[in-house]
Amino acid sequence: MADLKELTDEIEAVEKMINEQREKSMRKRLKKKKFKEQYKYILCIDFEATCFDIPSHKKRKIQEIIEFPAVLLNLETGEIESEFHRYVRPVESPILSDYCKNLTGISQETVDGATILQEVMEEFRVWVKQTIKDKDLIMPKTKKSNLDGNCCLMTWTNWDFLIQLRNECNRKQIKKPSIFNQWMDLKEIFLEKTLYKDSFSFGEALINQGMEFVGRPHSGIDDARMTAYLAHKLYKEGSYFRITKDMNHYSNFNRPF
Repeated sequence: MADLKELTDEIEAVEKMINEQREKSMRKRLKKKKFKEQYKYILCIDFEATCFDIPSHKKRKIQEIIEFPAVLLNLETGEIESEFHRYVRPVESPILSDYCKNLTGISQETVDGATILQEVMEEFRVWVKQTIKDKDLIMPKTKKSNLDGNCCLMTWTNWDFLIQLRNECNRKQIKKPSIFNQWMDLKEIFLEKTLYKDSFSFGEALINQGMEFVGRPHSGIDDARMTAYLAHKLYKEGSYFRITKDMNHYSNFNRPF
């Protein structure tokens, strides 16, 4: 028992040291880094996809996006000025599992009456194009004089774009708009200002910041709104907002809308 206690104490000491070094490094980096608050708006997206209550030892089934929400956040005011929200009809696994319906609140009737992903993505492209024009926004890698732009996509973790959207577009041979090649991962930004380890949920992050979830967890549109509210809070507290993931080669520009 004594050996186990010593080992536990050593592990806790190492974890404490790592957390202290992470916090010290982050503060030092942010103190030295003088960056312009270039981003005026953020487009927060949170997909919901088909899901199944499958034991971890069994092969996971292919997932398809069934809810496609996006909210446009004014970083300065904290207001959500515009929203895009569509449900998507799955075609590879068209029947939703009971687990999925209970988790997301999305009914079979809702997805049966929805359009397929390719059509929804075209509607989203048109919406983004009009929004950019109305708000005089610049998306990343669309203008040589401002490569980072003044508006960027944001998600909580990289799953939405790096895994789900990319894999589904590849399987279905859908041409993915190039704006999905760059985004901010709010979880990564959040990690820089806290002592959390990597394994924590969005709900835990909200609690850490003294925020209460408004709406229904795992509703895509409610998750996107809460991502926006958390982003605004972190932005106002001085977190460093920048592109955390770029799937394009550094010299490649995004295709025009």
